[in-house]
Amino acid sequence: MHFHPAQRQVGRLKRWFAEEGATLLEFPMIEIQPVPLSGKMEKILKDLSRFDWLVFTSPNGVHCFFEQLKNIRGDFSLPEKIKIATVGKKTAAKLAPYGHSARFINHGQTGDEFAEELCEQVTDAQQVLLPVGNLARHLIEEKLAGKAKVVRLEVYQTIMPETFDTEVQKRIEADDYELMIFTSPSGIDNFIRLTEKQLTPSALRIACIGFTTAKAAGNYGIEPVLVASMSNSEGLMVAIADHYNIAFNV
Repeated sequence: MHFHPAQRQVGRLKRWFAEEGATLLEFPMIEIQPVPLSGKMEKILKDLSRFDWLVFTSPNGVHCFFEQLKNIRGDFSLPEKIKIATVGKKTAAKLAPYGHSARFINHGQTGDEFAEELCEQVTDAQQVLLPVGNLARHLIEEKLAGKAKVVRLEVYQTIMPETFDTEVQKRIEADDYELMIFTSPSGIDNFIRLTEKQLTPSALRIACIGFTTAKAAGNYGIEPVLVASMSNSEGLMVAIADHYNIAFNV
């Protein structure tokens, strides 16, 4: 099974662009594939009672974790002692279909801030299970090192799409676009791999969902036109509206 994580954010962006008289064309640069069940994963999912915290950093992590949990245990139930923490309200909302809710949701806007806030919630010697993707950074493990034991469980992998919309590519090659929006470093990497012989990276006009994505763009000599300070669709809309002097009501 493959699915495009960015599609969850696209709906609101597409509606807003339409209201402003602009067209949003989709060209997903990453696909998410659940990691096949391994012996390590099965062992961890059968012994969840040893964990004090279950930490989700994305909706993809929630979905893939609970689907694998059902494969092993037959349902989505968790030991009563486990507290769930999530990065943001949108990730927390993805828990509802599985019958759970978050005990802690961060207030900050960045991964670094989440790691700082989570560290304050976790007590010494507690055990934390972290279901993530293969490209997820190690911020949480590094922040909690020496205080709690973090077990990183990769439940999904980010891969490059097998195809790329040729019509969209032609428009980019002809410079027939206003702005390209990127929502992850891997999206930047895959785009460059797919188009490196047809495009000059430094000439691209791009918007980035956050500073980590902007840093990835910089590695290819791309200077983003704008960077959202809030790493979500709302943050993107605010940044784009500010850049083009468009009124935006949060």
